Amino acid sequence: MTSHPNRTARRVRTAPTRTARGLLAAAGAAAAAVLLAACTSASGAAPGEPDASGSAAAVPAAVTAAVAAGYEGLATAPPTSSPAVSPGHDLWVVSAFQQVSGLAKIASEAQSAATAIGWRTTVCDGQNNPAQWSTCVRQATAAGADAILLAGVDCAPVSEALAEARRGGVKVTGVASFDCDDPTQGGGASQFDAKLGYTEGVTGTGDFYEKAGRLRADWVIAQTGGSAKVLHVAFKGVSIGEYLSKGFTEELAAQCPGCSVVDTVAITPSEIGQLRQRFDSALLKNPQANVVVTDLDFMLSAGVQQSLQQNPSSGRVVLGGECVQETLDYIRAGGGAQACVGFSNGRAAWSAVDQLNRAFDGQPGVVDGVGSQIIDAKQNLPAAGSPYEGALDYRATYTQLWKAGA
Repeated sequence: MTSHPNRTARRVRTAPTRTARGLLAAAGAAAAAVLLAACTSASGAAPGEPDASGSAAAVPAAVTAAVAAGYEGLATAPPTSSPAVSPGHDLWVVSAFQQVSGLAKIASEAQSAATAIGWRTTVCDGQNNPAQWSTCVRQATAAGADAILLAGVDCAPVSEALAEARRGGVKVTGVASFDCDDPTQGGGASQFDAKLGYTEGVTGTGDFYEKAGRLRADWVIAQTGGSAKVLHVAFKGVSIGEYLSKGFTEELAAQCPGCSVVDTVAITPSEIGQLRQRFDSALLKNPQANVVVTDLDFMLSAGVQQSLQQNPSSGRVVLGGECVQETLDYIRAGGGAQACVGFSNGRAAWSAVDQLNRAFDGQPGVVDGVGSQIIDAKQNLPAAGSPYEGALDYRATYTQLWKAGA
C-alpha cells in the first residue's frame, strides 16, 4: 500500500543486515556508527590562501580560475519549460541506507517533489544490503509502482530486479547512482529511463564525479601554492570513489609539478573498520604530508577526523568529501576538515522527478543545472543545522514549472 499524495509516504523497512558491499550506503554505515568528536583547530593557511610552504606563482592561471568558479558555484539554470504533467504515478524511492544523511535527504525531497507533481510515494530502506536493495525493487514492482528512484544504489547489484521491473512498465532513475551502461558497472545495456542532466559539457554521472575530483585537486593546488604533498584516503571498489580518485590524481599530476601523492590509504567497503588504524599508520609514516584528502565524508567520521585532531600539524590542509551535514559541522567548528566539494541532494532529487515526468511524456531528458560548489568556513557554509541546498529555490522553481505544465 502506498500513501496518498497529501499524506506522509509509508516507509518500508527490511531487516537490518551488515554487508561488506555498497556505494554510499556502506560508507554511511560506518559514518553513522562513529560518534562525532569535539573539534579542535590546527593552525594553517586560511581557505583559499596559499600555504606558506608554497607560492601563488606556482599555481597555474587555469587552476586559479577553476577554484574561483568552484566557489561561485558550477550549478546553472534549471529548465524553463515542462511538458504536461503525467498524473497519478506511484513512485518508490529505493534508498541504499536511510541512516546516511545524504540519502535520507534525497528520499525526503523526492517525496516532496512527488507530492508537488501529484504522485504517490513510498520509501523503501535497503538497510545497507545489496540483497535488500533488490528486495525493495521487487516489492515496488509487486505493489504496482510505475516509477523507481534509486538513491545511492548502483545498477549492477540490482540489474536483474530492475530488468523485471522495466518489463512490467516501470520507469527507473537514480540520484548518486550509476547506470548499468557505465564502464564501472560492466558497460552493459542501460536500465535507467531518465537521468540527471547536470550542466552543459557534463556527459553523465561518471563525468560529473570525475570533474568534481579535478576541482578538488585544483583547490588543493591553490591552497598549498603548488606544493601539495598529499595523503589520499581513497574509496576503492565503488564507482563514485573510482571517478573521484581518477579526476583528483590526474589533475594534480597535470597541473602541479611541485605536487605529489605521497601515500594512499585505499579502503574498500569491507575494510571500513580498518580505516582508523591504516590512516594513523600512514600519517606516522609520512610526516612530509601537508595535505589530507578524503574521497568521501564518511572517512572523516570513521576515524580520519579524530586522528587529525589527536595529531595536529601546523599548516596541514584537509579536504573532506561531498559536504554532508557532519562535515559541515566539522568545518564550522574549525577542526580537521577545512573544505569540501558538494552539490545539492535536494535539487538533484527534484530534478530526477522532473526527468521522470519527461520520460512518462515520451520527452527526452534536459540539462537541469545540477552542479558542484566549494564550501569552506568563509564561503557558502550554510547556517548551523542546515544542509547544503545551493542558491536555487528548487522547490518553488519546479512547483511553478509543473503548475505551468499541468
